[in-house]
Amino acid sequence: MLRALLVSAAVLVLFNPLHAADRPVKVFILAGQSNMAGTGFVKADPKHNGGKGSLEYLVKDPATAARYKHLVGKDGAWAIRDDVWIHYLDRKGRLTVGYGGGTDRIGPELGFGQVVGDAFEEPVLLIKLAWGGKSLARDFRPPSSGGEVGHTTRKSFSRRGAFLGI
Repeated sequence: MLRALLVSAAVLVLFNPLHAADRPVKVFILAGQSNMAGTGFVKADPKHNGGKGSLEYLVKDPATAARYKHLVGKDGAWAIRDDVWIHYLDRKGRLTVGYGGGTDRIGPELGFGQVVGDAFEEPVLLIKLAWGGKSLARDFRPPSSGGEVGHTTRKSFSRRGAFLGI
């Protein structure tokens, strides 16, 4: 079960230009409800809250620019990490913006990937899963809870689960 996930993750990483075959890879599974998909706006849209609340606004606003400068390259384009990879739905590649619910959105993977990428010497692989309309207490109930394991948790880690498509 979990072995299939790890084998899939290793194959994904080993066949990328990261060349991580000679060192361990840290794998993180980001699984959750619809909020995990990510609906954060990348581009500032003046029609939506005056453009405020978008990532573009945060990197340009003098009050917040210093805090978010690591997300922009010297050329002004969105930074792309060479040490953190992500797989979500039909998208996979090096971590940058665009791995949210749409290619124009961000989710928790961007911040989490920055933190774990900085924390580990080894390359990092993020595997992101998101389902809407699920209960964390029921559908995602973990085996360690002592109760009945949630349906979504069982499905995710089963032979026929969501991870085999990676």
